[in-house]
Amino acid sequence: MITLVKAFISAALAGLLGLDAVQAFQFLLARPAFVGPVLGLLNGCPLEGARIGILLELLYIDFIPVGGVVPPNGTAAAAAGVLAYCAGGLAPSLAFFIGLAAGVLYSPVEYRLRAARSPWNARVEAEVSAGEITLRRWLAGAMLAESAAMTVYVLACAAVAAAAGALPGISRLYPGTDFAYSLMPWLGLSGLYFRFRTQARKKG
Repeated sequence: MITLVKAFISAALAGLLGLDAVQAFQFLLARPAFVGPVLGLLNGCPLEGARIGILLELLYIDFIPVGGVVPPNGTAAAAAGVLAYCAGGLAPSLAFFIGLAAGVLYSPVEYRLRAARSPWNARVEAEVSAGEITLRRWLAGAMLAESAAMTVYVLACAAVAAAAGALPGISRLYPGTDFAYSLMPWLGLSGLYFRFRTQARKKG
């Protein structure tokens, strides 16, 4: 019961932190390097939460939203990964890859949310032209929808992880996922190295 309550609280917190990516202040609170440790601390696994969050940060840091491209969502990835481990009872390695997949799969959801908000622009413009400025209502509606979608999505990922953890023979996957998980720091650091080297050459 306590685990279930923590899962709900964690998902709701992820929904709020996710707003910082675009909708709110942009203080980097939506980055997986922050979300992972915070949700890990809330669920009693701060070290593993920090590890999952930092590794996801290394892998996702190179994704840049350009035009209509929606990159993987780091908040959803970190939240799903931490809850897959803490609430779902999966091994850290498998929980990490579930989080990695969750971040990628959230992109179509986020794209649809943005598409649903697009028609609002004409309505807001019409209201402003008529002297009826009600931007707070539109912003509140957008934030509520974004936060609710993230909360439900993270809860769904946690439920899938819990169901996977109950499958007989799931532990047979752990040697493979553990090996792949051990390679993630090197993969993330190598990607970071090449990105900084490219930037340094541009400045040079």
